[in-house]
Amino acid sequence: MKNKNKFRTVLTLALFLPLSALAGNCWKENLVTKHWTATWATANRTVTAFDAPLDTINNATLRQIVRTSEAGEMLRVSFTNEFGTTPLMIKETHVALRRAGSSIVKSSSNQLTFSGAKSISIQPGARVVSDAIDMNVPHHSEVVISTYLPEDITGSGSPVTYHVRALQTNYLAAGNQAAAVDLDSAATSTAWHFLTSVDVANCWAIPVIATLGDSITDGDQMAAPNEPIDTNARYPDLLSEAILAGGKTAGVINLGISGNQVLSSFLGENPAARLARDVLTQAGVTHLIYLEGINDIGLPVLLSALGIATPVNSAEAIIKGHKQIISAAKAAGLLVIGGTLTPSGNSALPGYIDAIAESKRQTINAWIRDGGAYDIVIDFDAALADPKNPAAMSADLTADGLHPNAAGYQVMADTAFAKIGGILPTKEHEGKYPRQNNNRGRTTKL
Repeated sequence: MKNKNKFRTVLTLALFLPLSALAGNCWKENLVTKHWTATWATANRTVTAFDAPLDTINNATLRQIVRTSEAGEMLRVSFTNEFGTTPLMIKETHVALRRAGSSIVKSSSNQLTFSGAKSISIQPGARVVSDAIDMNVPHHSEVVISTYLPEDITGSGSPVTYHVRALQTNYLAAGNQAAAVDLDSAATSTAWHFLTSVDVANCWAIPVIATLGDSITDGDQMAAPNEPIDTNARYPDLLSEAILAGGKTAGVINLGISGNQVLSSFLGENPAARLARDVLTQAGVTHLIYLEGINDIGLPVLLSALGIATPVNSAEAIIKGHKQIISAAKAAGLLVIGGTLTPSGNSALPGYIDAIAESKRQTINAWIRDGGAYDIVIDFDAALADPKNPAAMSADLTADGLHPNAAGYQVMADTAFAKIGGILPTKEHEGKYPRQNNNRGRTTKL
């Protein structure tokens, strides 16, 4: 009997160890198809009169930090010149894991190439994707993208494609320091420049949740100098943490733009104009959480008070704009999730606090909850509202009466996970998403 058990143990190890050794390299051995997942992404625009002056970029290295959501064993990076009017030259770019500050983990550094070339000229209006590299990328790791731009970007007159509210310390250094472990004499920036997304690859398909919205998705709390820099306290970041802590798996990407509106392209293009570019092109995208409309209510009144005459929007027009996004996203095969508009009654900003604004918000929220257009509804309004004054956020959950604080964003993330966690796959090998069968080479449902 002992010999039989010993034989079984040896046989199990003999079968298991070779397969486990191949699991991390599965696509290289032609066992399965590699599946690309967007682990980080951002939405871009150009500078406006309401923004701080652009960073000076002239023969400089940009060292930019992004935080992943999902893990992977390969990586690729997308760069953009979508709003530029002249070509953008990338002479050299490297990717690594972050050690601290502007320094990288040297052993993790890899040079990126583009169709085998070390440099690339990105044409106006275009995006490019780097070649894939082998790189072990953990969940919620800080990936450093160092890009040498040899030309005078600032003096070119070409609009800069950037994300103004990165809420992340990034670095600019003179000359080509793309491969350096530590930067010499680096300045700092809290914007992301010319970046679109970071994708990772695994042996199994992982769902990707795109979050689309305005400053509440972008993670704003208060204006400078009280911004929550380097805290990763945006609700999509915290949702990703909740998904991992809950034993589930999904990439979560943030496509919010501060000041964005359903109907207007005043601060960034409106969602209908940018949905295809910012959401539908993302690797592996399966779900969309859409939270937007409070600026369509408040911003026209605020701008008019500042002397910029702006027509107001009706609740019905804002709902119509939501329907346009829902229709387009569903046509692309996404599961579309609506978030109710959060309370703004304690804001100091005209247009966000009066009875007319609250009436519009309630009308829109009633439609989101009961209209049946969304596949799932996350009631952010109910989660954040002051029980004694539902037009306002609970005082302990808001930074300024309009935006949640870190605790408020945590409540949003927890509320979202409670609503959608049950439809996400468990760990990497479970759920309803297809994975190639290692033994028979066919796609199966897990």
